[in-house]
Amino acid sequence: MTDKLKGTCSVCLQEQQLKSDKPIRHGFHARNVKHGSHGGWHTGACPGTGFPHLGISVEGTVWALGDARRKIDAVDEELARLATKPDLTWHPTIKGKPDLKNAVTLQYGHDVKYAADGRPSYNWEWERRVQAQKHRKQDLEEMIKRYEDVIANWQPQAATTAAEKKETVHSLLKRTDPRAGAFDGILCRRTRPGFANAKLLKTDDITKVTCKSCLSKLGLL
Repeated sequence: MTDKLKGTCSVCLQEQQLKSDKPIRHGFHARNVKHGSHGGWHTGACPGTGFPHLGISVEGTVWALGDARRKIDAVDEELARLATKPDLTWHPTIKGKPDLKNAVTLQYGHDVKYAADGRPSYNWEWERRVQAQKHRKQDLEEMIKRYEDVIANWQPQAATTAAEKKETVHSLLKRTDPRAGAFDGILCRRTRPGFANAKLLKTDDITKVTCKSCLSKLGLL
């Protein structure tokens, strides 16, 4: 088996497993994905998957630096727009999600008291948006400084071998199922006999147990 290699993503600057000379897909979040079923989606992955890892080139870092500068320009434009006290579009929420069909326009100096839709005052919403932009600008300024430092001090570096993943070994516990009868389960949680349970590594030798939950129940942590 070929050893897995790892290197630093040139955009997020985090160590990632490599596929050829580029990081594997990373930085995404799974939404509404359920084990054993189809459906759901992933949020966007880190753009660094399209660039060689940092040990080879700063191409991705140069791109990320330019992207961060463009974003900070957009933030400055939004702060300048907010400084004019423009009308603000606000949406009520239904079960925690914005109700996009019922937009509310908030106008400076024309607050509606005791509105049934729960709308905030103009000043409250305006201040919230201003602070959000200021925090975003601060984050971008920090990233720009990091990118500039990385580019200025860059040196080539070979990819390293990823540490071999250690399998979790559970403490074996004899259990009984109403239908299947006796079977080998694990100490840390109740499982049901079948393929998923059979794949779990189990041992009755406590010196070989690596599962932290099992070790805790054994009083060894």
